Order: sequence, then structure tokens, then C-alpha cells
Amino acid sequence: MSEPLNNPVMSEEFFRLFSRDDRKVYGYILALVLDVTAAEDIFQETCVILWKEFPQYDQDRSFLNWANGIAFNQVRKYRRKYQNKRLVFSDSLVTELAEDVSSMVEDMSQRQLALTQCLEKLTARERELIDAYYGDQETAATVAERWKCSSHAIYKTIKKIRKALFDCVSRRLSSEIS
Repeated sequence: MSEPLNNPVMSEEFFRLFSRDDRKVYGYILALVLDVTAAEDIFQETCVILWKEFPQYDQDRSFLNWANGIAFNQVRKYRRKYQNKRLVFSDSLVTELAEDVSSMVEDMSQRQLALTQCLEKLTARERELIDAYYGDQETAATVAERWKCSSHAIYKTIKKIRKALFDCVSRRLSSEIS
């Protein structure tokens, strides 16, 4: 039996890291194979390997980069297995695509973190509006009725909040670059 299964602390750490990045790993795979069925199969294989290899994971490295490296190797294995069955890109193109997708995922992670931090700066009422409109997908009319105001007022407030969030995220990202 592998070490993570015997060590509850290590198991908990694996699941914490994995649950944070699993959709990003799947997206990375899907971007490389452009086939949902194949991506799901490769993702499952990748998950098994991540679990088995987790005791060798270096905690000083990015979990997402480590997981994407394993996923990339699984994509290569899939490509070798099915290279004669369908149109397949060259290894050099897939490597280049993988690098581009990795940097895009990293950029999105930074943007997501910045957005989360900016959302925390909103007032409780502003967060409630954002949660209702975007999270619960309520219409402006529904929120307006509950808040006893016009739909127009809701749209104006959402526009103001979006602008504030955009500016906040832009400032955070530009300060990270500097």
C-alpha cells in the first residue's frame, strides 16, 4: 500500500492541494488533447499517478506545476498510443502548447487570487449583490424587488462594483509585476 494511504496527514495535504487545482489540471489536459473523452481518461490516469507519487512531491515546488508535468507526460503517452488513429500534432507543437497553457493557467491563478482579495474589500451589501446576481444568477428585477429599489439602480450598482473590482485587480497585478 502506498505511503499516502497510511499517513492521514499526508493524505489530507494531498487532498487539500489537489482539490484546489484539479480543475486547472483537467483544463490543461483538455487544452492539449482537444477531446473531452480523451481528456477525462488522461485526467483519471493523472490522478492515480499524482496519488501514488505524492510522497515524492517536493513541497517547495508549485503543486500545480508538478501536477501539470505529470499530466503532460500522460498526454505524451496517450499521443504515442493513438498517433496512428487520428490527426495528431507534432511533439514540438504540443510542448509549445503546453508551455503556453501553463503560463495562461498561472496568470489566471494570479488573477483569481487578486479578484478574491478585491472581493474581500467590498462592503457586505456589495458582496450580497454580487453573490445574488452572479452566484445565484438572480435577475436585477428580482434583487431590486427584494431591496425595494429599481432594476436600473441595481444595474448601476453592479456596473460600479465591476469597475471597482477591475481597477483593484489591475492594481494588484501591476504591483506584482513591479
